[in-house]
Amino acid sequence: MKAKDQTANMNTASYNRIADKWDENRRKKPVDPCVEELAAMLPAGANVLDIGCGTGYPIDEYLSSMGFTVTGIDPADKMLKKAIGLGLPNARFFRTDLFGFETEERFDAAIAFDSIFHIPLERQRAIYRKVAGLLKGGAYFLFTHGRVTGSVQGTMYGEPFFYSALDGDTLKECLSEAGFKIIRFEEEYSDPVTGTRDLVVLAKRVFH
Repeated sequence: MKAKDQTANMNTASYNRIADKWDENRRKKPVDPCVEELAAMLPAGANVLDIGCGTGYPIDEYLSSMGFTVTGIDPADKMLKKAIGLGLPNARFFRTDLFGFETEERFDAAIAFDSIFHIPLERQRAIYRKVAGLLKGGAYFLFTHGRVTGSVQGTMYGEPFFYSALDGDTLKECLSEAGFKIIRFEEEYSDPVTGTRDLVVLAKRVFH
């Protein structure tokens, strides 16, 4: 098994083991303001892809309540079962990672909140072309990210997780090459309720 597959499998297994604790914690927090700001930019009835949707709360619950169509993808089946169990109208969920997700549909927006940093370093550059291919022209991509190129291992709820990221200049280059225009690039993002993030990015897929 390749190292990148081992890393992905370990993250998925860890999320399955912490699904209950994760869900309990997430239900205590509202949706992050940057997700609300994105929602305000979308047309009525927009279709939104949530990459690494986890248990579906609070992001997918919020998007559904706003009348959007939600497609959530996540490789961790126990997390996904909780998302399906929410019974959200106009929402569907698929057990897959980003690179395994194939569809003819094109989305008005994609969100990857605290998820793409689990993709192995050797696939980080490929993320943005993959996402661009899933979006309509003029669609938005909101995501959180690290700030330094490399990989680290950490723990959450006592379980091991791998994290990877690209530095800011490399990330900007990847977004440009994939046809995105950066709208927001905020380092050391902080919200008093939902916490801190190394980097929050909002990009728009330009028309070709």
